[in-house]
Amino acid sequence: MGIETLAAGAFGAQLIGGAASAASTLAGGNYAKSAGAMQKQAAEVTARQIEAKGAYEAGQTEVNAAQALASAQRKAFDAKEQARLAGSTLRARAGASGVDAGVGSPAEAAGQLAARGEYETLMNLYAGQSAQTGLLNEAAAQRYSTKVAAQSTRFGGDVAEWEGQAKAKASKLAALGTLAGAAGAGFGSYYNISSPSKTGAVKF
Repeated sequence: MGIETLAAGAFGAQLIGGAASAASTLAGGNYAKSAGAMQKQAAEVTARQIEAKGAYEAGQTEVNAAQALASAQRKAFDAKEQARLAGSTLRARAGASGVDAGVGSPAEAAGQLAARGEYETLMNLYAGQSAQTGLLNEAAAQRYSTKVAAQSTRFGGDVAEWEGQAKAKASKLAALGTLAGAAGAGFGSYYNISSPSKTGAVKF
């Protein structure tokens, strides 16, 4: 086997080794890029699930708010109606007893019944409106927290994708460096073998 053949073989071996190392580096970068893309897709699916769940819960809370107000309005109507019926009963009994319900104690009692009915009516309405406001605020908070959670999840997916892309780009540069290093080493080996020293020894 001649010196030139030996030198060429050493050069080829260096290039083959460098190419294999570069291919492995590129494969790792491509895997990182694919993994980042899959993480972003998974994050998007999760974010949509969070949004769907949050929208449902907030919607239910808003329904509860409307029901709370409606219930309070019914109670207010009932209180007002009971006061009216109580006043009518009082006046009817007074009339049956031959008492003028428009003056004296009957009139005072009727006034107290009406005032009590009005008070209960207003208190029921106030309680319903307060409950409605509290539930609507809760629904708004649910929607906001859902939005934040979904955005955070998507951001995590974006970061994973960016990292994967960055690793893929870095792997390309690293592969080029590996190939360049292998070529340099191959040329060095080729030169050392094809240009023996003055003593006749081959330099490796």
